[in-house]
Amino acid sequence: MAKDKKGFVLYADQKLIFDDLTNEEAGVLIKHIFSYVNDENPILTDRLIDMAFKPIKLQLKRDLVKYEGVRERNSANARKRWDAIASSGIPKDTKNADIDKVIDKDKDINNNIDIRKLKFADTLKPFLVKYGKDMMNDFYGYWTEPNKSNTKFRQELEKVWDINKRLLTWSRNDKGFNKKQTPSNNDTGLL
Repeated sequence: MAKDKKGFVLYADQKLIFDDLTNEEAGVLIKHIFSYVNDENPILTDRLIDMAFKPIKLQLKRDLVKYEGVRERNSANARKRWDAIASSGIPKDTKNADIDKVIDKDKDINNNIDIRKLKFADTLKPFLVKYGKDMMNDFYGYWTEPNKSNTKFRQELEKVWDINKRLLTWSRNDKGFNKKQTPSNNDTGLL
C-alpha cells in the first residue's frame, strides 16, 4: 500500500463475503487483508480465501489511486501557497486561498458601483434639455462621488431622494452662485 498511509477502508457490502466464510476462514481473510495493506506481501494458499480476497484487493487498489490523487493535489496546493507567501506574501491560484475571494469581491463591488452610476446617469437624461449639459455634469459629478470604501456614492447615501426636487434646488443654487455680481454705486470694489 502507500507509504505513511495510516488507514484503509472496508465497505459494509463486503460483509457478504465474510458471511459466506466460516469463522476460521474469515479470520484468515482479515489477517491477510491487514498483511496486504501493511506491505508484508502475504501469499494465500487457500483457493477459496484467495477468491474472496480478490474483490477486496481491487477495491483497496482503487482507493489507493484515489488517495494518491488527493495527496498529490493537496501537496501541489500547499507548494503554491508556500511559493506565493515566500515571494509576495499573497497566495494566488490555490484551492483554499481566501485572499482571492476578497480580491474578486472588491472587483465585483467596483464594477457594481460603476454600473449603478451609469443607471443614475440614465435617470438624468430626461432633464438634459431643461437644465443644460454643464449643470447636469456638475450635478452628476457631485452626486456620484464615492464613499471611502468605494461601495456607494453620495446619492445612494441619501435617505430621501426625489430627482425633480433635487434638480430644481440645484438649479436655483446654481443660478444664485453663478450670478455675476456688479458693484453698486456705493461700492468701491475694495474689500
